[in-house]
Amino acid sequence: MTLTDFRGVGSWSRSPASAVDHPLIADFLATTSGLGGRKFSADSRDVAEQLDGVYPDGATVLRDEAGRVRGYALLRPPHGVDLAEISGEFVFGPDARHVLIDEIVGATVDRFHREARGVAGAYLRVFIGTDQAAALDALIARGAWREGEFIRTRKPLEGEDVDGLAAVEVSGLTVLSWAEVVDRGLGEQVRRLQYDTFLEHFGNMSKTPAAFAHHLHSRSFTPDFSVAAVDVSGDVVGYVLGSTFTAGAAPGEERSAHTDYIGVRSDQRKRGIGELLLRKVWLAALRRGVTVASLGTDINNQSNAHLLYRRLGYVAVENQYAYRIDAVREPNTHE
Repeated sequence: MTLTDFRGVGSWSRSPASAVDHPLIADFLATTSGLGGRKFSADSRDVAEQLDGVYPDGATVLRDEAGRVRGYALLRPPHGVDLAEISGEFVFGPDARHVLIDEIVGATVDRFHREARGVAGAYLRVFIGTDQAAALDALIARGAWREGEFIRTRKPLEGEDVDGLAAVEVSGLTVLSWAEVVDRGLGEQVRRLQYDTFLEHFGNMSKTPAAFAHHLHSRSFTPDFSVAAVDVSGDVVGYVLGSTFTAGAAPGEERSAHTDYIGVRSDQRKRGIGELLLRKVWLAALRRGVTVASLGTDINNQSNAHLLYRRLGYVAVENQYAYRIDAVREPNTHE
C-alpha cells in the first residue's frame, strides 16, 4: 500500500514484509543511528527468525523514496504461559515522518482488535523504548496505558581481573558452563527454575517446555554467556540465560554479554549466588574479547535486584516501557 495518495509525504510506502526484505531490514538496523539496542545481529538470518511466527502479513515495512527500509512493525499471536497476550513491536528510524508511523501503528492496532475477537481476555502488549517516541504517541492516542517500566544497564569490564573472576566461588556450589549443563542433562531443571523465578516478574516471561526449547534454539540465545550453579547433590540452584546485545550503528556499534534471565532458588537466596553467576558471565565475556556486560531490570521487581546490579557497577543507559491495550469486549446480543 502506498501512502502518498492521501498523506502528501512523498513516495514513501508500506507493505507486508517478505523474505526479500530481510537483508534490507538488516541494513536498516546495522546503519541507523538512534535506535534502541537489540538481542540479535543485523543479519538476514536473524531478521528472518525475528519475523517468524507473526500473524500472516503481520510484519509491515516502511520504505523511503529509494526503496530503503526505514522501519517496521510486527504483530505476534499469543504464546507461552499467557495465552491472552498478543504482542506488538515497532522500530522506526529517526527520519521516518510521524504521520507515517501513526498510519502503521493504527493499522497494527486495528489488526490486533480483529484478531482479539477469537481470544478470551485478549490484550496487546508492546515493549517500547524512548527512541520510539512517535510510535508511543500513536499507541497512547489509541488507548494504550503504561503497565511497566524497565531499565537497560551497562557495565564496562576492562577493569575486571580475569584471574580474580575465575577464583570467585560460593562454598558448596559449582558453576557450570552451558555445555556442561547440557552434558549433565540439567536443562529441564534450569527451565523449571526459570519458570518459577519469572512467575515473580512482570509479564509473560516464564518458559513452558516448548517456549524454553524455542529460546535455546534461537539465534538470540548465547550459550557462552549462560551458566548454572549446582549444589553438592548436583541440583540446579541458580542460572543465567544470556544473549549478545548490540547497541549503536556500524562502525561504532557495541556488543555486550547480556543477561536476559537470572534466577536463584528461593531457599538459596542471600548467599551471593546471583553475584557469583554474573561474575562468571563477565569472565566468559572477557575470555571472548567482549568488554561490556549488560542487563535489563524491572524497576518494580519485588526482589530489589536493581540494588545488586547497581552495587556491581551496572549503570542505567536506556529506559523501556510496557504499554497495553485491552480488547474491546463486543456486546452479547443474547444477554
